[in-house]
Amino acid sequence: MPKNAMTEALSKRLAAQTDSIETSYDEMFGIQNDTEKIVSLDIRLLVPHPDDPFKHYSEAKLRELAESINKVGLLEPVIVRPAEGGQYEILSGKNRTNAVRKNGEKKIRAIVKDADDFEAVMIITEANLKHREMLQPSEKGWAYRLQVEAIKKQGERNDLGAVEIQQKLSRKIVAEINEVKDNEVQRYIRLTYLIPELLELVDEGEIPIMAAYQISYLDEESQNVVFCYLEEADTKLTIKLAQKIRENFSKNLSLSAEKIGNFKEYISREESKTISFKISRDKIRRISDGIPDEKIEELFLEFLAERFPIS
Repeated sequence: MPKNAMTEALSKRLAAQTDSIETSYDEMFGIQNDTEKIVSLDIRLLVPHPDDPFKHYSEAKLRELAESINKVGLLEPVIVRPAEGGQYEILSGKNRTNAVRKNGEKKIRAIVKDADDFEAVMIITEANLKHREMLQPSEKGWAYRLQVEAIKKQGERNDLGAVEIQQKLSRKIVAEINEVKDNEVQRYIRLTYLIPELLELVDEGEIPIMAAYQISYLDEESQNVVFCYLEEADTKLTIKLAQKIRENFSKNLSLSAEKIGNFKEYISREESKTISFKISRDKIRRISDGIPDEKIEELFLEFLAERFPIS
């Protein structure tokens, strides 16, 4: 793997903990660079990587990609690594592979890398996080989590420092290589601890990410109670309600639909006592023109929840 933003991130973080940072990223993690040679592979031998967290394109988007490849060819080869039984695991380009299959092609241009599990995870996640325009929250969450776990495991394997240091650095490194804030990585990773039913609602935009973040700290049984309540009451999970539910959970109290309903009524009563304020549309037109008032309110609440989180 060529040196990239991850090199700088590792150097910055490890500089404070080690006497020397002369060791390169490749040497640190035991990755050996290989010559990238494009070959033609039997497309039947290509299989998905089992840890790939990204969803397949929709039928419409896949058809559009297939038509584009049919016209101009596969401009960027896929990246694979050897697998058992003479097969190849796809590390980058599973949708391109499916599009080529859709066109009835028998061969596909590919770069074969002798990648270990760490490098495979980094190739899969980096390519999608940087180049996919629209990623669902669950995809980001699992990608960040895979990167954190891969870096932590690789650090332990190569004895990069104390376990405590590795645990503190892995998430910060992931934040730096993806050019996002540390707390954003944390929030998205927390989504992977949601039950599938709630995570699907997050992907569909039915649950705000900050609300989902709060609920992710509940155990599976409590999360199921929340999901059933939302379905039966046909209501939305607001950030305030999610915070209140988490407060209940933190006190080791059992959760029930009745309690959630009581929390919602309590919040409504408290909101009726609050002093409302208005912001002139002209003052925020530059950044919010065309955004519905309800969405502005939701974003404002998310900002407050992030600025003043529950400890």
